[in-house]
Amino acid sequence: MGDAGSVCSGMRRAVVVVAWLVLLAGATLGCGSRCAEIAARKSALLARTEAAPGPHAQMRVPLARANQLIAALIHDQPLRTAVALPSLGPWTLPIRELTATARRVELRAAARDRVRFAIELELADAQQVITPLTVEVEVTPALVRSEDSAELVAGFGPDSLVSVVPALGPDAGRALTDAVARWLPPAVRDHLPHALLDRAAAQLASYLTREAYQLLRTTLLRRLGELTRLRVRLPALPIATSAITSTPDAMTIDLTTDLPVRRGLAIAAPPASDDVTVRISASTAAELANWSIAHGQLPQHYTRDLAPRADGAYRPIFDYVAADARRPAKLHIFQERGGCSYFQVGLRFQIAIVHDQLVVEALDRLVEVARASTPLELGLWLKQLIQGPVDRSYRAAAHTELTIGDRKLVTRVVGAVMIGDDLELALQLAPQPATRPARTAARAAASSARAAPRAPRPAGRSHRRAERTGDRHSRRRGRAARPASRRGARAR
Repeated sequence: MGDAGSVCSGMRRAVVVVAWLVLLAGATLGCGSRCAEIAARKSALLARTEAAPGPHAQMRVPLARANQLIAALIHDQPLRTAVALPSLGPWTLPIRELTATARRVELRAAARDRVRFAIELELADAQQVITPLTVEVEVTPALVRSEDSAELVAGFGPDSLVSVVPALGPDAGRALTDAVARWLPPAVRDHLPHALLDRAAAQLASYLTREAYQLLRTTLLRRLGELTRLRVRLPALPIATSAITSTPDAMTIDLTTDLPVRRGLAIAAPPASDDVTVRISASTAAELANWSIAHGQLPQHYTRDLAPRADGAYRPIFDYVAADARRPAKLHIFQERGGCSYFQVGLRFQIAIVHDQLVVEALDRLVEVARASTPLELGLWLKQLIQGPVDRSYRAAAHTELTIGDRKLVTRVVGAVMIGDDLELALQLAPQPATRPARTAARAAASSARAAPRAPRPAGRSHRRAERTGDRHSRRRGRAARPASRRGARAR
C-alpha cells in the first residue's frame, strides 16, 4: 500500500510538472507571437517616409497690419537726401537742388514667389512740395536657414531688384512747369514762351526718373531698404520648401516639411481678422511631435507613472488618420523594456486659448487595440500625452517673429481652433519688450520727472495758507533742532 501511495504521489507530481511546463510553453509562445506583432506595428509606423503633397503648414500676414508697422517706422526715422538739378536751358537757375524725402513704403500684391514694395518719395524745394516720385519694386525673398530656425528675408536693394518702375505723380507735368517758372528770375519768366517752359519741365521729368533715380537708388533707397527690410522668422518646423503668394489683402507663405505627413492642409477661406495666422494640418502636428521626440526636444521614454526618464520602458508614437472621421487622432504606446505590451487609443480633440493658455479637450476616447498582460493607466497617459502634438505645434507657431528693419515684433497666440483636420492659430504682433537697461533708464527718467521742481503757483488764498503751514513746520523743526542740553533742562 505504501508503494502504491508513493507511486500515486509521484504521478501527481509528474502531472503538475507537465502542466506547468505546458502552461509555460504556451505563455512563452504567446508572448513571442505578441512581441513579434508589436515589433511589426512599431516598424510600420516608424518606417513611413512618403509625404503627402504640401503645403503642410501656412503662415498668413495681413498687408494692412504690416504696412501700419512700416509707416510707423518711417515716421519715427525720416530719411531724406539732396537731389542736384541739371541744366535746363541757356538760363542759370538760382536753385541748385531739390530734397527727396521718403514718405511711404507699402507691401502690395505681386507675382508668385515675389514681394512688391511701393515706395513714394516727396520732391520739394525750399518753399514747397513739387511732386511725388513713386517706385514699384519687385524682389525675390531669400530663405535663410540656421541651426534652429528659418527666416524669409525680403528687402529692396541693388542686389535683390527684379523689376523697377519709377514714375512721377499724375500732375507732375504741370507741377514741374510751375516750379521751373517759379525758379526763373521774373525778367526771364515774363518774356519766355510757354513752350520753352514745358520743354524744360519735360527735360527735368526725364532726369528725375533716370539719372536722379539712379543716384537715389544708391543713397536714399539703399538706406530706406535697410530700414524697411522684412524678416519673417517662420514657425519652428523642419522646412523642406517654401512658396509665397500675395493678394491685395495678405502675404501667404506655404511651408512643406520633409516629415511623413499623411495629409496636407485643406483649402480654406482666409480668416476675417487682421491677426497673423498659422495653419498646420493635424497630420503635420502629429509628425512634428514624433520628430521632436526623435531629436530630443520632447521626452522619448516614460515610466509607468508617466515620469519622463531616459530608462523608462514606454514610448509614445503619434499619428493622425483623417479617414477615421470619428477618432482620427491615434496614440500608440509601446513598451520597449522589461516586457512586450502595446496600446492603441483613438480619439478626436478640440483646442482653444483660455487665459493665454492652450487647452486641449480629448473626445470619443477608445482603446482600439490592447496587447498586454497588465493594464496601463491610460487615463493618465491620455490626459498628459495627447496634448503633445498640439502643444508642439502651438510652440512652433509662437516661435514666429516679424522684424522690420531693426524693430522686432514678437507674436502672442491669442486664438486656437480646429477647422476640419487643420489647426488654426491666431497671433498678435507686439513690439519686443524693452531690455533691462532700457527699462531702468525709463524708470530713472520717470523718477527725474517726478522730482523736477514745479512751476511757482500764483499768490492766492490757498498759496498763502500753504505758506503759513510751511512756517509752522519750520518753527517745529527749529524747536526740534535746539541743543539737547536746553531740552533736557526744560524737562527737568
